[in-house]
Formats: sequence, C-alpha cells, structure tokens
Amino acid sequence: MKNFMTYDFKITELSVAVYVPAGGGDSVHKNRRFHGIVYNQSGVKNYLFDNNKTVIVREKEVLYLPKNSNYIVDIIEPGGCYAINFDFEDNIHEEAFSYKVKNPSAVQELFVKAENEYRMKKAGCNMRCKAALYNILAEIQTEYNLEYISDSKFSIIAPAVEYIGEHYAYEIISIKDLAEMCGISDVYFRKIFLNKVGMPPLKYINMLKINRAKSLLDTGMYSVQKTAELSGFNNECYFSREFKKRIGVSPLMYMSKQNQL
Repeated sequence: MKNFMTYDFKITELSVAVYVPAGGGDSVHKNRRFHGIVYNQSGVKNYLFDNNKTVIVREKEVLYLPKNSNYIVDIIEPGGCYAINFDFEDNIHEEAFSYKVKNPSAVQELFVKAENEYRMKKAGCNMRCKAALYNILAEIQTEYNLEYISDSKFSIIAPAVEYIGEHYAYEIISIKDLAEMCGISDVYFRKIFLNKVGMPPLKYINMLKINRAKSLLDTGMYSVQKTAELSGFNNECYFSREFKKRIGVSPLMYMSKQNQL
C-alpha cells in the first residue's frame, strides 16, 4: 500500500467509470486489463486472489485492484459500489488492498462525478473523468500520509472529520460542537485541524459543500437555489459568493457554460 500512496500517477487511459449495483458485476475476473479503484458504498465483499491473498472490503472503504490480477469476488453482504478502471505510465507492482477513508462523503462525491461524466458523454468528459480520478488519488494519498506521519494527533480530530463528512450537507456544524466531540478546546481543535488537514475547519466544510454543489450543477438537473439547498447552504447569495470565490465564476455562469458543452 505504501508504494501506491506515494506514487506520482500519470494516467494514460481511463477505461470506464461506473456504478455497480448490488447483485451486479462478474464474480470471476481473469487477467484484469486495467488497474481498478473501487469505492464500496455498501455491503461487504471478499476478494480471493490466485496468489492466496485475501482482501475484505467493507462499507465506505476504497479498494485497489492491480492490472493483470486474477480473483473471485465472494459477496458476504450485498451492496453497491463505484468503480474506475484506468492505466498509467509505469507499473508500481502494488498488491491489492483496501483502505478505510476518513472522509467517505468527499471521496464518494468524486466517484459519483467520474461516473456522471462518463455516463453523460459530453464534450470533454474524458478529461473531467481523469480530473476526478486524480482528485480521488490525491484525497486518499493525503489522508494516508497524514495518518502515517502522525496518527496519534490525527486520531484526536478523526471523530470530527468523520462527522463533517457525513453531515456537512444537512446541518449547520459548529466548531464548538466538533471540539467537544474530540474532548479538546476550540483553540486546540483549530490548531490540530489546520496542521493535519491543511486548512481551517470552516474552510474545509465550505470546500466540501462547493465540491458537492459543482457535482450537482454538472448533472444539469438542479437550479442554483436547489443546488445551494442540497449542498448545505441556507442562503443562496452566500452560496453564490463562496462558489465564485472557489470556482472563479458564479453558479449561474458555471451552469450556463456546462450546458454549452
């Protein structure tokens, strides 16, 4: 896993980005044509490889499947997953592994974005799919290396990070509540969060909201007002300001540009 989590990927091809519902997909895989990365949305699966290696992937975990591998999927508990098959310049010779992400909502949204882009087949979809995949790889590498460098300190704020990922779009989250959840003061919580996540907690929460909003607008199914609501913004004007600050254009202009593609 360590090689994968430090590798500077140069993606040469993205073969497919799909959602596989419970009961879908093949159970026997021989000589995979591509590397694969999977977000297991629900259920539990056991992957049995021909070298006697076994990898169990649980709910909200990421699974890496090496190119040319042979395996059988044993369904322990049925559930759906997102999968992306891709190739890159070099081989890192990494074995299959599963990894429990600390921010499952953010990772899932990136998989959803890749699947949406691939399914809709608009102009530029391949580049946007690759961009989503790069962001997925960056997200899990960042998480892994923060944990590797200082697991003890990150574990202090881990309950808050997980809570943010699960609730940011549905409720107003206060720093005071997050700090109390971790059993530390507001000041110490902000200090550790900035040090380990790389940005203040409120900025991190807004980043997740804007990323979600961008994915919703990409579908072309939601108005700016509905997108703001589904992304956790109670005020449409505030949402528009924050969106423009991060993306560079207003939500309305962004939606208009997407419709032109």
